Amino acid sequence: MDLFYVDSKSVDQIGYDEDQCEVHVVFKNGRHYVYSEVPKEVWDSFKDASSKGTFINQEFKAKGFPYRQL
Repeated sequence: MDLFYVDSKSVDQIGYDEDQCEVHVVFKNGRHYVYSEVPKEVWDSFKDASSKGTFINQEFKAKGFPYRQL
């Protein structure tokens, strides 16, 4: 899985592990979170979202996707 840089105030890099259905988010503060059970359609919406931080709050957190910090 590759991480790539995004244009965001709070998010530095994102990536998607299609085999595990996991989204990786590395924030500018260095914290790395992995959101699990994420369908590819949600990943596609996330990578195209104009605000990555808003998407994380309104989709991943609000909809209760499991997550862990690495």
